[in-house]
Amino acid sequence: MTMSYSREDVSFVKPVPKKHPQRSSIQHWQLRDLIACPTTRNEFYFVNQNNVLGYNTETKTTTPVLKDLTFSPTSMTTGEGYIAAGGQRSQLTVRQLSSNWFAQATVGGSINNAMCISSFNGQPRLLICNNDETIKVYTLPGLQRITNISLPTAVNYASVSPDGKKLLAVGDSNQVYLYDVTGQGGYQKINTLTASNDACFSCAWNQTSDKFAVASQDGFVCVWDIRSSEKLAKLGSKQNPQVKGAARCVKFSMSGSVDLLMFSEHVSYINLVDARTFNEFQSVRVAPPNCDQHISGIAYSPDSKSVFVGMENVVLEYDVDTMSRRSFPAGAII
Repeated sequence: MTMSYSREDVSFVKPVPKKHPQRSSIQHWQLRDLIACPTTRNEFYFVNQNNVLGYNTETKTTTPVLKDLTFSPTSMTTGEGYIAAGGQRSQLTVRQLSSNWFAQATVGGSINNAMCISSFNGQPRLLICNNDETIKVYTLPGLQRITNISLPTAVNYASVSPDGKKLLAVGDSNQVYLYDVTGQGGYQKINTLTASNDACFSCAWNQTSDKFAVASQDGFVCVWDIRSSEKLAKLGSKQNPQVKGAARCVKFSMSGSVDLLMFSEHVSYINLVDARTFNEFQSVRVAPPNCDQHISGIAYSPDSKSVFVGMENVVLEYDVDTMSRRSFPAGAII
């Protein structure tokens, strides 16, 4: 079902963002998850041509994190103390953020559409979503292949639940693939769900691992509760059904009681939704009036107090109204 929002006049983020003069670049028109804020709200990482750079918002300094790569990243991810970037021809570079250790490889197949770093029994793993219809799973830091997960379509995105027990994958169809992570560290498919009517390019779990969301190219984000195969919500983008309203990247806030879902559109808008009820909604125009601009990625800070939006010539930082998110309506069941 498509949700009709009971309130669209809410303000989850404050209206005037900080503007960080950093250029973020997009290598593939559909792959828009190229900004991350893994450790502190004072520093974010972003793709710029054939580099991944870090920017400190306090000192206003830019630092190379992955410098002079032999490819321009189509995908980038962080987790478990690592950062990884993937390219159009299955190129891979991984670095440990706390040291100078890094590795480069070509994993085979085609485009590395997205990557995900998770942990199994305390051991970090890198999952690489490839256009060759597989998810390739590697150890970190050893880069030893653990397994290949085969899907019936090109794989555009995967996400492991924060509790490490489930894997979600989407691709060039409207199907959503749900896996159990077994006690032996394997991946067993347990359900196939149907999202909207077009290819899916992003998926995410909430912080308690009981809800997940999938962003579709036709401008919808579908949400499920892990206990049901029925959709909990179907959220339309601001510019839906236009092509520029495609839902490109979706993220849940991952700390505290903020409980927000955020998704970006192909150009100009991000949307924030109350992830407790899914009936309150804020659309934010991140591009100037009368001038559409592409969005390279979105990210929450680890404390969920900031939202970062990568644009072509600037990275915007919005403050989340955490005080209003900590106050619950009288009698509401959370």
